[in-house]
Amino acid sequence: MSTRPGERAGTRAKGVGRLLRGALACLALSSIASTCDRRTGTEREPLLEGTSEAQAQPLPDPEGARRPPTGTTCGGRDDCPSDQVCVESRCRYRLTSVAGEILASSARALVEAGDWEGAITAYSDAVDAYVAAHAPVPADLLCEQATLMLSTATTPDAREAGAVRADACFRASLPGFGPREETRRAVARLRFQGLDVTLFDQETPATRFFTQAQSPPTVDAIVVEATLTGEDQPGLVDVRTQIDAEAAHRAIAECFIQDWEVRHERAARGALVVRYSTRMRDMGTYDSFEPELLVEKTTVAEDGFEPCVARALSANLTAPRSGRVVSWQAPLEVSAHVQ
Repeated sequence: MSTRPGERAGTRAKGVGRLLRGALACLALSSIASTCDRRTGTEREPLLEGTSEAQAQPLPDPEGARRPPTGTTCGGRDDCPSDQVCVESRCRYRLTSVAGEILASSARALVEAGDWEGAITAYSDAVDAYVAAHAPVPADLLCEQATLMLSTATTPDAREAGAVRADACFRASLPGFGPREETRRAVARLRFQGLDVTLFDQETPATRFFTQAQSPPTVDAIVVEATLTGEDQPGLVDVRTQIDAEAAHRAIAECFIQDWEVRHERAARGALVVRYSTRMRDMGTYDSFEPELLVEKTTVAEDGFEPCVARALSANLTAPRSGRVVSWQAPLEVSAHVQ
């Protein structure tokens, strides 16, 4: 266990300091010292498959819900709780772990390198180092790991582990704290996956958060992007304007909801082709050019997001008229995700 520079060894030896450290050690090591665990006799839930002890369970701190979070603004030492100090106008816990700090830096470097799995493991190692040093885990470390775990989760177990870490983030920080806000947004994206948000307000940390039936997202909660590319052709601008309109986006969103009910994925993407042509008809005294507009899928699948979008747009788009024979095709990229 190490202390911040400037803390005198004599201060740590005072009776009050010993009492404080003993209380913190009791809280941090509750999973080891049963005499400090107020829940002695209760059984712990089994680990989630594919997750580590550090990721799947709440932090070993039964008093964590009542421990003051860090981040309060301060002008001096007297503005912070007794176990925190004022650093750069923010209250932070006096106790730390240099090993944990180093491992957290390693995790952030792995995030920048795109190694998500390695970063999550390094974050967990950093948490373990703080616990071993009997030091409170910094809120920014907990929040950063939670955001990464939730953003990269592809299985129910991974989402549960991310929610457990998010709960620790919320308990260790205050509203308005930057990393906490990122975690809050990551959690919000999973609200249709059966997430019970009320569990984050319980006094005792939960081990399961996705306990409700999944509910489909609403159209208003879906972000749609559609890009029609191609050269300047007669009618192309008109078609692009229609695709960018609310009616087309709503049709795409409804296709996403249908696909979500089958796959329960937070995002969907499709590559389509827009074909436009006119056919001349001799009307005797004048020629008429009948337009035709089709949106075709490129996948071989008959069901799913892309085929649905192709059918929906073909039915909802109006073919612009032209005074001559025209024929062109242009690629259309469509994506939708829960915001």
